[in-house]
Amino acid sequence: MDNEPESYAFYGVDHNYPNTSECGMFPLDSSVESHTTPAPHVVAVVEMGESHEELFHEMQRLAVRTARVYSNQHNRRFVWGLTVAGSYIHAYVFGPDVLWTSNEINMASASGRQEFTSLLVDWSLCSVDCLGFDPSIRYAFDDNVGGPYLEIDIHEVDESVTQRCVGAATNLVGCHARYFAASTSLESMDNPSVLIRDVWLPSESDPGGDKSSILDVLHAALEGTGDLKGRFSQIASAGSVYLCQGNTLVKDTTTTAFPGLAAASQHISGSQFRHHRRTVTEWAVNMISAADDPNKVIIAIADAMTAHNAAYAKCKILHGNISDRAIQFQETADGVSGVLGEFDYASFVGDSGTAKIELPDQMLFQSIRRLENAKAPCTRLDDWESLLYVICVLGAIGFSQKERDEFAADISGYRSVKSWNTHRARNASREKCTQMSKIYFASFIYSNVRQKQLRRLAMDIHKALFLHEGCTGELWCKNALDELTLRDTFEDEVVAELLSVVGRHKQEALVELGTKGSISTVVAKEIADSSRKRKRNAVPTTTPMTTRSKAKRSAPEV
Repeated sequence: MDNEPESYAFYGVDHNYPNTSECGMFPLDSSVESHTTPAPHVVAVVEMGESHEELFHEMQRLAVRTARVYSNQHNRRFVWGLTVAGSYIHAYVFGPDVLWTSNEINMASASGRQEFTSLLVDWSLCSVDCLGFDPSIRYAFDDNVGGPYLEIDIHEVDESVTQRCVGAATNLVGCHARYFAASTSLESMDNPSVLIRDVWLPSESDPGGDKSSILDVLHAALEGTGDLKGRFSQIASAGSVYLCQGNTLVKDTTTTAFPGLAAASQHISGSQFRHHRRTVTEWAVNMISAADDPNKVIIAIADAMTAHNAAYAKCKILHGNISDRAIQFQETADGVSGVLGEFDYASFVGDSGTAKIELPDQMLFQSIRRLENAKAPCTRLDDWESLLYVICVLGAIGFSQKERDEFAADISGYRSVKSWNTHRARNASREKCTQMSKIYFASFIYSNVRQKQLRRLAMDIHKALFLHEGCTGELWCKNALDELTLRDTFEDEVVAELLSVVGRHKQEALVELGTKGSISTVVAKEIADSSRKRKRNAVPTTTPMTTRSKAKRSAPEV
């Protein structure tokens, strides 16, 4: 993208992007006579109420609908909105971290009607890239394809095309990460060759680079090491997204998207500089949320967390953002294997073994300690705790369409998992403290996680994380943070136990998949034989079942 892009088809209409004279609340286009924006592009989300007292509820509904816009329109950069409360109107721009609003416009007064008319005129004449759409992601149509498809510009790579988004933006604020299965031609679109990730990443200033350097370190040090081959995502290309403003290509950031508004909001708490980036990885992986079998999820988790531990032990790199998108899986002739990706928040650890990692946007999977104190150092146990929440969420959503429909319909029993998905960190922390405590966890897990395999794995991980010498599991008390801090002194022992847990469950999952024909019969037999041999040689850790209830807690007899 070194040269200015030419005109291209966008919903069947050709556009040359005109010069932007300014980009404030109402950005104007100086070349009005050449402005050819089709009416369907001038879109705002509108909520209406009968009285001024309904304004707050209208803003809440507006936020919910705007989040759906981000989820369904994969080329959305930002969204315009309007609320009408009686005779009063407010205009809004939803940025990645900040909601900008106009002054209150009273339609009962002549000055208010004049101001609103000016707003509509300015809005209709603004430059195309100020309407909220991403000009580097374009919808197009082709009769031979059988429906609309997307054309996506890739940094230093030929234009890619895609017919499906495999991961939509799910939040109102934040990085708005999207994933596209893509190819470089219409003819090969049914067989994607790359996975494109589009994301708005936070930083103090434009870094000019990305976390691909961390992946380079991991690949150089670990990729050829035994079982770690193929365990880290392969980035083919990474770079900034560019916009054409006048005759100049500029990086797409919150500053270039909202120059006037961004400068005015620098003092706002929570407002961050964000840069729009796009990465391309080889199309060989799937998100674990797309798995059709819980055993595949377990295998992916074991492989990814083994890679996570190796990255820390051998390269002093901490991932810092374990989520349902960071853990991926691939299916080949050799079977199912896991991949660790999403290194946007990864960091090299210091001498203390911890890292200062910015709290990611998604609260759903964050650890209790990081929700309570976003500036707290991140440890391996925070990532493992995030993994526990990933398992609980996947187990609640389910793997069949019926299960997912029930979850989407908010069937009673799954609301406790949904309560984590909030932008109020303290609320999410309080919910997790209660549900992870030793007296509530069993009822929580049985009422939320459907599959017995994931339920057993979650209970074993919970036991290793919260029920040991360094943590009593009394998290509902005020000393929850003290409990978690004390746990850090046993970090190595806890991580070793966690790796043992996921390794054991992986072996069982491989056997299950073998009986279903997903791995070869020979491999399944070898795994089963190994499992039986391990059980025969195991040292008993409990007294016999008939006398266990009467036995005192003492060292086991061999």
